[in-house]
Amino acid sequence: MQNIGIFVNRHRDPDLSATRTAVRALASRGVSVLLDEQLKSEPALDACFVSHAEMLERSDLIMALGGDGTILQIIADAAEYDTPVMGINLGHLGFLTQAEKDDAEFFDKILSGDFTVSRPMMLTATLHQSSGKTAQRNALNDIILRGNGAKMISLEVEVNGTVTNRYLADGIIVATSTGSTAYSLSCGGPIVHQALDCIILTPICPHTLKSRCIVIPPDASVVLRFDPSYCLEADLKADGNPMAQLKPGDYVEITRAPIKAPLVTLNDRNYFDVVRTKLSD
Repeated sequence: MQNIGIFVNRHRDPDLSATRTAVRALASRGVSVLLDEQLKSEPALDACFVSHAEMLERSDLIMALGGDGTILQIIADAAEYDTPVMGINLGHLGFLTQAEKDDAEFFDKILSGDFTVSRPMMLTATLHQSSGKTAQRNALNDIILRGNGAKMISLEVEVNGTVTNRYLADGIIVATSTGSTAYSLSCGGPIVHQALDCIILTPICPHTLKSRCIVIPPDASVVLRFDPSYCLEADLKADGNPMAQLKPGDYVEITRAPIKAPLVTLNDRNYFDVVRTKLSD
């Protein structure tokens, strides 16, 4: 492995101490380190500074320093280049990350090839506006539609052309198995093993006593529409990143993405161990 890119979350590493530690550890092992050119003015960073796209293209692997959110920030772009991403946890939960910031052993594990690259499915959200315009974004964890300004919305969910449910709720989460341990879990959704390809529909705070989440096949087409009688706008997010505000007449179609997420998993990490330790508190 000759080139490793480091993608850093400045909120988690404000003084770049973790970044400098990683740069020195990799350089001492003969690895060329690539950093975003925006960090070029920072002192004591002995690395090659390149554009975001060039880092993704040239890197054999990307180390994401931060947490799960940091991985989600870069994974969709990395998937376009099929560049593997490994997360180093500088935050709290870090369900998708593979090492903690004080763990130095993972550098040797990576360079010795003691890891696998899984490729879980992603989702593609396509926004269809009443004006005829469209917009797309991929997501590893989930696509979320919520009422604007924390207002309740009336939702209609269509799967493969059939209306499956209508919800009066704060919104809805359309998640992958990877995203089943994220926001969907907090809203009562199931834990689904990451090896399974599926789509999970989880309503957010539904105004009913009988609402349940639904797990559907991975190749299903999900369409979300909202009734503006309760709320005039709805916020659409992909992996927590704002995508658009839906207005009356707009709708969202969600399908399996044509690309998969290249996630690095250290060989000594077990899925059930992670679930037990990360979600037991």
